[in-house]
Amino acid sequence: MAIGRISGPLLNENLLRNGIDLSFDTDHLYLNVTENRIGINKDNPIYDLDVSSIIHTTDLISDTARIGNVRFFENTIATTTGPLNVVLSDAGNTIHYAKILTDDLEFDNSRISGLSSNQNIELDPNGTGNTVFESNVTITDNLNVSGNITLDGNLSTLSNIIIGDEILDTITIAPDFTQSIIPGTDNQWSLGENTGDSSPRRWSQMFMHDLTQVTTNRPNAVKVSDQLWLDGTINKITGLQSNEDILLSPDTGITYIESTKWEDSDITNLLNTPLTFTSTGIGYLRFMGNNGFVLPSGNNASRPTSPELGDTRWNTQEQYLECFDGSVYQLSTGAGGEVTTDIMEDLGNLYSLILG
Repeated sequence: MAIGRISGPLLNENLLRNGIDLSFDTDHLYLNVTENRIGINKDNPIYDLDVSSIIHTTDLISDTARIGNVRFFENTIATTTGPLNVVLSDAGNTIHYAKILTDDLEFDNSRISGLSSNQNIELDPNGTGNTVFESNVTITDNLNVSGNITLDGNLSTLSNIIIGDEILDTITIAPDFTQSIIPGTDNQWSLGENTGDSSPRRWSQMFMHDLTQVTTNRPNAVKVSDQLWLDGTINKITGLQSNEDILLSPDTGITYIESTKWEDSDITNLLNTPLTFTSTGIGYLRFMGNNGFVLPSGNNASRPTSPELGDTRWNTQEQYLECFDGSVYQLSTGAGGEVTTDIMEDLGNLYSLILG
């Protein structure tokens, strides 16, 4: 007798079970005739093909496959519940992707691109977590920041750096400057707005140690060392300390005010015009002290050719102080009255009575 052979009526073209299940060696191969299911190592298959052991095959071709909670359908891998975790057995292994697409992003080699028109790409760490860039960051367009930017290195740009978008925005610089602020072009830019005296955008106070190298300084007012106040709005120079002098001391010893030259104790009129002291109301010119003052002097020939009324000088030839009355020079004390013959006789008689 041959063991394991099927012969006789079982070799018909169709093996009809008439609703009776068939099993081989109990559950190694189980045919569920009623529900059209096949079980391998399982006598109660719940799927069309239900295998409770390992399947080894060269190719497995299926329209849809589900392994646990993971479902494979055409070019889609999805989960029926929970997340999809890709875990490598060795931490040193690598998963290589030529390109990854999401609904809105494309990851292509080292480039991350947005797929939708004008859509933002957000890097959103959890809670107070930071977005860290370990190397250089190059920005070819605008950088708009609504929070803080913390830099451990340098910030450089090939274009403009605009801080804030309104004139009322506040900028706070906490550390001290360790180097000079040097403009890129010499003698071109201003600190503040340089659009004329009517501009409202000016610095309120500026504390400077030395302004000797500033070509143009245009504040409305300047306080110098808490001692001198220069007010350009009312054209006034004021000393701030009590009873303290204001000293104009040029290196040459010469100070020019309009058309006058002030040098030591000399005041020189630089024009061929009179030097005029003018007063208003009941004001007058007053010379203090107990000494005299010296008037111009000269002989008759050196008198001015066109003197003004009241021109006063010492005549070295006549030896008296003379004054121009509008026509001629007169003795400054007055010319006196005319002495007639009758007056001389009266004076002679008076002297005779007195002297005897």
